[in-house]
Amino acid sequence: MQTSTESNNSGVLTVLAPVGNRFEPTSAILESTARMLGAVAVLGVGLIHVLDAAATYQSTRWIFWSYMALIAGSLIVALVLLHWSSPLAWAAAAALAAGPLIGYLWSRTLGLPGDHPDVGNWLCTLGMVSLFVESSVLGLSAVRVGLGRRSR
Repeated sequence: MQTSTESNNSGVLTVLAPVGNRFEPTSAILESTARMLGAVAVLGVGLIHVLDAAATYQSTRWIFWSYMALIAGSLIVALVLLHWSSPLAWAAAAALAAGPLIGYLWSRTLGLPGDHPDVGNWLCTLGMVSLFVESSVLGLSAVRVGLGRRSR
């Protein structure tokens, strides 16, 4: 099934499904709903790294402190998303999600300094959840920033 999106300049994302040769609306996502979903997902990124932080404290202290910065950043970005409807808030959410996603991919391919045992460990459950949540934040952010540009 092919879908399309459109913006009606009211801050509403409308998902369109094909009916014959035309698209008809099937659901609408308000800006406030998208911001709430984004904030929850960003907090999810932080929570995943809270769960993994204890294991990194003894082995790779710099990764532990990077996690702490990410956790603090996720709290700040979630609050920004909840309080301001701005493409910059969505860009901050995307940046926050892209960092650990790139770090995970790097740690599994080339290895991070002091953390070579993770090279090739692609099936780590927490890592897979992290990739899903971070990719979801990136996708939602891309859609919201795209709608912001289109409505100008």
